[in-house]
Amino acid sequence: MDKHRLSLIIIGVLAVAILFGGWAIGIQPQLARIDQANTQTESIRQLNDAQQAKNSELAADMANMDGYRDDLSTLQQAIPAARSQQELINQIDDAATSADVDVRTLSFDAAAAYTPPTGLTITAPPNSSLVAVPLTMTANGTRTQLEAFVTNLQKSKRIVTIASTQFNGQEDGTLQLSGTTWVLLPS
Repeated sequence: MDKHRLSLIIIGVLAVAILFGGWAIGIQPQLARIDQANTQTESIRQLNDAQQAKNSELAADMANMDGYRDDLSTLQQAIPAARSQQELINQIDDAATSADVDVRTLSFDAAAAYTPPTGLTITAPPNSSLVAVPLTMTANGTRTQLEAFVTNLQKSKRIVTIASTQFNGQEDGTLQLSGTTWVLLPS
């Protein structure tokens, strides 16, 4: 082997070593960074797509906001945010008038926080509590009129849950009714 040939072999080995080192130190890390950037870009694109879908849903909900407010108003009439006793009395009076019944007594007991029956889970909306306001009343009329009164009472805007009724008399008589109305109080 002569001196030039050995120099060429050494130069060739050095060239291969430089190419390998350049690949390992310069090119490979850049390719890894490109792959990582592509992965992050795809992840961000997916997050953006999900957020865009949510924004579209919110825009559709915003377009229907007046309808939602009307629904809320209707629901607030069924379970108001205050005791609103006079409105309830007016509804009871309307139910009695349309059934041609005379309401003789009406009393409200102390309000109490609602506790669901065992095994039933009911959650009130956030920052509020469901309160039960017990009521008792007596009404006079015929059995048919009193049945119509109870039906009208249950169909009124404000929810009245009837717990018990007792009719005394023959055809004309007195109905003793106990029940509960509901209030959703803000906390």
